[in-house]
Amino acid sequence: MKLLARFLGWASILAFPCYLTMKAYQEALAALAVRIFEIAGAPARVGVDLHEPFSLGLYAAMCLASRNAPRHIRMRAVAIGVPALAAFGLLAVLVFVVANRLTTGHAGGNEGAASRFIESTLETVPWVSAPALWLALLGRWELPAGVLRPDRPPRERRRR
Repeated sequence: MKLLARFLGWASILAFPCYLTMKAYQEALAALAVRIFEIAGAPARVGVDLHEPFSLGLYAAMCLASRNAPRHIRMRAVAIGVPALAAFGLLAVLVFVVANRLTTGHAGGNEGAASRFIESTLETVPWVSAPALWLALLGRWELPAGVLRPDRPPRERRRR
């Protein structure tokens, strides 16, 4: 219960900066995706809203709320996870454009049920990826013993 309270506190604090940077972040993400497609010789429009960078804030809040993992492990999880989630957001945009082109014949817009389904599916990905990455990097310390690996307790780094 304390973990949940700490998480909600950090998430509340980080939501405001995420909101302030949302438009610029999404525009930069779209511009980068468009540039990648131009380099590949397949110009495209990008018009998908992934609720970024809220997944980054959610992930950072989860890491900052954690207390059982050693501090250097938590900071390493933030340092690895935030760029990984940013790259994953870009990948999600690229997948959206490619899937949209394959199903509808064009690279943008929201026309048709297939396009709406793809967009709705990809909009859920950032909300799932942040907790999944947290579980992968910090879950063995933060979850009760035996949840992830019932046969072995978590190993900690030896201090020198």
